[in-house]
Amino acid sequence: MKRRNVLLAVSLLLLLAPVIALADTIETTSPGTYAWQSWTSSDLGGDGNPYWDGASWDGTNKNIGYCLTGSCSMPDAPGEIPFWGSAGGAFDPNFYFQKDTPGSTAALMLEIAGYANSNTFGWFETNPDGTFLGTTHQVFSGLDGPGTISPPFTPTLYYGFYLTTPEGFTFYTVSSLGDDSGKQHFAFFQQGQSYWLGMEDLKLGSGDKDYQDMVVRVTPVPEPASLTLLGMGLIGLAGLVRPKSKARS
Repeated sequence: MKRRNVLLAVSLLLLLAPVIALADTIETTSPGTYAWQSWTSSDLGGDGNPYWDGASWDGTNKNIGYCLTGSCSMPDAPGEIPFWGSAGGAFDPNFYFQKDTPGSTAALMLEIAGYANSNTFGWFETNPDGTFLGTTHQVFSGLDGPGTISPPFTPTLYYGFYLTTPEGFTFYTVSSLGDDSGKQHFAFFQQGQSYWLGMEDLKLGSGDKDYQDMVVRVTPVPEPASLTLLGMGLIGLAGLVRPKSKARS
């Protein structure tokens, strides 16, 4: 990060249920050019290769790679999970998402807020080719504090994420739509059916490219019908337990 010592980690609320509702797929405007790439801690030289491995202005061992491997005191650090980019460590300038389940909903939980009046985060609607439909949906403001949970929201069939800074710059996962066109402000990682987004909040000509100014974890949540079944199952389980309690009295 930069002049503001901001470390935000955001995660989707994970609910235990048998049906996964948000296991979305990544889309790109450059098919065949980018894929999931592996890395290890030995790649973290602070030299910007891969592109999200910059020498953070917050101190040593503070870029998103170090945070993912547990050096930034980030909750639930997932380790050396694959990133989306080229084999040479370059970024995909334009990526977005397609929902696997058209009616699925999600809820985001803000785990850590290190700085008030800072970045805002949300999702935006796209066409199937990634072009902007003209509508954004804010999920968190800079005033949100730790433990904040967003109301459930339903992304459109195709969507992306955006970050808006206090300076008024907006960056999109489809970079051609934003204030720093062609320069990707989102490092994207995969952990099973979960995704992680690490974000850089200054223009890349002046930022430190540590991609940990906001960190978002996107985790599957169940269909509403699955939640109903889960609740019924818990009620039934309670009914089974109650007679045993009486027998012990």
